[in-house]
Amino acid sequence: MNKRTLLAALLLAFLFSAGLGMTEAGAAGNEQDGTAEAQRGNGFPYLNEAGFLDEGEYIEENAEEGVWRYASESLRIEILRRQTEKPKETWYEAEIWCAEGTGPRVISADPEKWKWTTEYPYKLARKTGTVLAISGDFAQLRAQQKARTGIVIRNGVVEGSRTWPARSSHFPNLDCLAIYPDGDMRVYNSDEKTAEEYLAEGAVDVLAFGPWLIRDGELNTEALDKYGKSSAQRVAVGMVEKGHYFFMMLEGRIERSRGSGIRFLAERLMEKGCTVGFNLDGGQTASMVFMGHQLCKMDNKKRNLSSRRAADILGVGVSGSLPGIEDPW
Repeated sequence: MNKRTLLAALLLAFLFSAGLGMTEAGAAGNEQDGTAEAQRGNGFPYLNEAGFLDEGEYIEENAEEGVWRYASESLRIEILRRQTEKPKETWYEAEIWCAEGTGPRVISADPEKWKWTTEYPYKLARKTGTVLAISGDFAQLRAQQKARTGIVIRNGVVEGSRTWPARSSHFPNLDCLAIYPDGDMRVYNSDEKTAEEYLAEGAVDVLAFGPWLIRDGELNTEALDKYGKSSAQRVAVGMVEKGHYFFMMLEGRIERSRGSGIRFLAERLMEKGCTVGFNLDGGQTASMVFMGHQLCKMDNKKRNLSSRRAADILGVGVSGSLPGIEDPW
């Protein structure tokens, strides 16, 4: 079993001195407060009232059972690999809780040369210490080709502003996902706002791909019936509320997972209670990386085949426990 559990020495000392250990029974035996008690027995060690560790870092990687977990003083993540046999599908559901005022962000390989500098997502995660990442909008390719990028903003800098009109027949239709400093995420039609309006509202990053999947808790049924209906790898991001998010990735075009249309992940996000949902680039771009390791399989034969290089990733969390850039896969 490929399972790795790391916990800071101070946290270990605290847990064992309290008689909690790392077992469900031990966790359930301590009744310090109701909020934390409700969070025990779910695979994590003791969590405080806010749902995080008091100090230190907890990492669990169990590829055999398809479970990955992370906790720190300001972040908690649980990733589950889901599978069905009829039809054959394999996907990853990453539930994320962030401390107030924090959330997912775009991490670029080189902010100064954004559209020309690319990296494999797992290597970019290692370089930046990013705990969890998924592929983004792959907008740099459109920028290199001088095509319509959609409205693209990276760390407050406008990298593209030419977009398609709303309800265009093109796919991607270049709808937008705007990310704000307080962890808020909002989705818009492709031409609903200008780059200047996003900046005036305080958006730090704007991704352009689409379509948006969920807004105000409602599915974008018109778009789901129109776009992205072929069977392929898919990636999507959702927000339940500020501080509570989902990253999802569906494998595709391999023996264990045929892939699906964009509706598949849209419905999964709705089931999880997301009020906001957005479709990101799929196909060979699609990727999910945890602690510097790519979780998803891209090929039937090549176990360590990476998704394609990109200018940036959508990630959350920072840790010093990731492997080095040249360490084994």
